[in-house]
Amino acid sequence: MKQVLEHERPPADPPARVGESPTRAGLWMALGGLSLIAILGLTAIYAGWFSSDEATAPSPTPAIADGTWFAMTSVGTDESGAVTLGVDLAEILSGEPARLAAIEDGVIAEGEELPNDVYIRNPTVRYELINFAEGVEVTVVSAVEPGTTLAISPEKLEALYAGRQVDEAIYGIAKGTPIAMNVTIADGLVSEAQAVYLP
Repeated sequence: MKQVLEHERPPADPPARVGESPTRAGLWMALGGLSLIAILGLTAIYAGWFSSDEATAPSPTPAIADGTWFAMTSVGTDESGAVTLGVDLAEILSGEPARLAAIEDGVIAEGEELPNDVYIRNPTVRYELINFAEGVEVTVVSAVEPGTTLAISPEKLEALYAGRQVDEAIYGIAKGTPIAMNVTIADGLVSEAQAVYLP
């Protein structure tokens, strides 16, 4: 009796024949199972991405790599009050290379002499603010005896650059004027800074 009733009631979907796909209901169940597997798989991958990124994310690349560079510099302080050196990488040339570079850049005309025989090439001005390593002193040139160098603290350098009164007379440092320096950076900090004497 039960079989007759089922045969008399129109099936929701035609029965599957041999070799055909399963019924619609069965298909939805199969798709549902696959969807669940796919969601779980994507969730695992998504979680894996984040855990992997957190574990292996590279450190930010410093704007200026470790090494010794010639640069035009500025001096200031950060939010904590620590002195920072603004480092703008440049190229210093002398002699015939300096004269040719100055002609190429349109600073002097062909056949014209270059004043002081020194040329600083700096087509793009961009200061990267870098903190000083602990205990670093800055080498500057005495204005009283140009051949004599002095070691001063970064704080005194900042006071000179800001135009505040200091006891030493320093050559080539004026309020707000970029300072030519050879700057050594180690582990992302200024480990050495030497003012360059420009005739």
